[in-house]
Amino acid sequence: MDRLIALVGLRFRLEARAMLGSRGRALGLVFALPFLALFSAAASLGAFALVRVVARTEPGLLLPALSAIFTFLGLSFVLAPLVAGVSATESHDLSRLVAYPVPLATLVASSLVANLVQPSVLALVPPLVALAFALGGPRWPLLLPALGLGLLLTIASAQTVGIALHALSRRRRLHDRVLFAGIGVGLLLSLVPVLMLSRGGAAARRALVALVERDIFALSPFGWSARAAVHAGRGDFAPFLGWSAAVLVTTAAALGLSAAIAGRLYRGELDSGEAPARAARARIRLPGAIGALVEKDLRVAWRDPRLKAVTLSGVIGPLLLLFVLGQGSAGGVGPVQLVLVAGMAGVGVIGSNALALERDGLGLLLGFPINRLALVTGKSIAVVVLRAPALVALSVAALLFAGPVTAIAIACVVLVTQVIACAADSYLQILFPVPVPAAGRDPNAPISGSRGLGAAAISLLTMAVTLVAAAPFAFLAWLPEPLGQRWLFVGTLPLALAGACAVYFMAASGAARLLLRREPELIARLRGEE
Repeated sequence: MDRLIALVGLRFRLEARAMLGSRGRALGLVFALPFLALFSAAASLGAFALVRVVARTEPGLLLPALSAIFTFLGLSFVLAPLVAGVSATESHDLSRLVAYPVPLATLVASSLVANLVQPSVLALVPPLVALAFALGGPRWPLLLPALGLGLLLTIASAQTVGIALHALSRRRRLHDRVLFAGIGVGLLLSLVPVLMLSRGGAAARRALVALVERDIFALSPFGWSARAAVHAGRGDFAPFLGWSAAVLVTTAAALGLSAAIAGRLYRGELDSGEAPARAARARIRLPGAIGALVEKDLRVAWRDPRLKAVTLSGVIGPLLLLFVLGQGSAGGVGPVQLVLVAGMAGVGVIGSNALALERDGLGLLLGFPINRLALVTGKSIAVVVLRAPALVALSVAALLFAGPVTAIAIACVVLVTQVIACAADSYLQILFPVPVPAAGRDPNAPISGSRGLGAAAISLLTMAVTLVAAAPFAFLAWLPEPLGQRWLFVGTLPLALAGACAVYFMAASGAARLLLRREPELIARLRGEE
């Protein structure tokens, strides 16, 4: 126990030192905390209201419905690295601690405890308290430990998946293929809510209700804590103790599996893969320094399944949003919906993290005699090209719903927003880069998430600023449509693109000067030396 306490204390001190030494992480936490508090409050109210409504209207469905919800949330949390490419918990790199006389089980347990006190996990405590009070009323203190065991099982299972992905990262191709397949599954799963809410989703809704009524989710360990809490709220203490014991046994099994995988991983028993026999000779086809940068980034994106998955999600995301907006409108998809989705598709370039993807190669890239404005511009062009499938998909949708002239205008709105978003993203990746791990390193190690909880908050703020800056040019590009004078598109579309490009180069010039001043700090940050 003393070793466990010492290890957890060491992690807290390291996290505090990293937070105080990084303005990006500190600012990210400041931005993230209000969003976490808002999410926690909304989830608490939603959980309390949902349980009370179901208990009053359909009391027989309360047990299976909560089991289904907890199963969905648990699987989403555990499979987040696969279906979203981002880990919901931090899988700590234990390689530096293996040499000490500490059992692996203790090391894994210290990582679990450290994850339990992360702000994103602590934000889940108020919803659990609200759920316990809704289920048990005065007996809520008895229900809360059962629900806490479910959270413990979820974090332990997520840690097991994270360590397993670290093991797969030793074989980079296998790791990337698994990650790409998982993101594809995640995109398919994202279609399920849309199908359920659509006008033609009655059959899917009936199938889901049938599964819940048959209590099929009683087989899921993630729902056992909810079942224990429901029984405790009803005063059935024997089932409460039985389900709670089952959750404890499953959690211990997850910790044991984590320790077994970590033992094989850190003691060198896992195959680290083989180097390729020979490498193909690179040929640069695009002219100039900007062309070389664009071609290099496109080659890297083609060879990296994770970047290809980002491109795929960029296509599906706007189409899903367009579908949802069309379902909520009596007249289906119209010009207003198309413009809104075009703006959201344009800001999708924010968060490209293009400079951080260079990692150790950034020092070599900055060592070349290349103008920094050309470097920023080349990175931006590559990002826009990678998002071209989304532009094409949205243009085709506009062509089908509104005709060829409107499709050209929608494509211009997307391009205008992308150009302004690239300028904003240039500052974002210079001021707040997200370091990526080296090949063979833990993909979920702290270095791979230095923005921490503030990543989403900073990105949302940047998107808001981008939408405000791009609004005049998007309005100019779309102005002939509400005026009913489509022939004006001949003049307004080139003017909007020219104005957006002028704003981009003014902003990119400032980003280039900022990059020139921050080069040493940026290289140290991306190497994990900060």
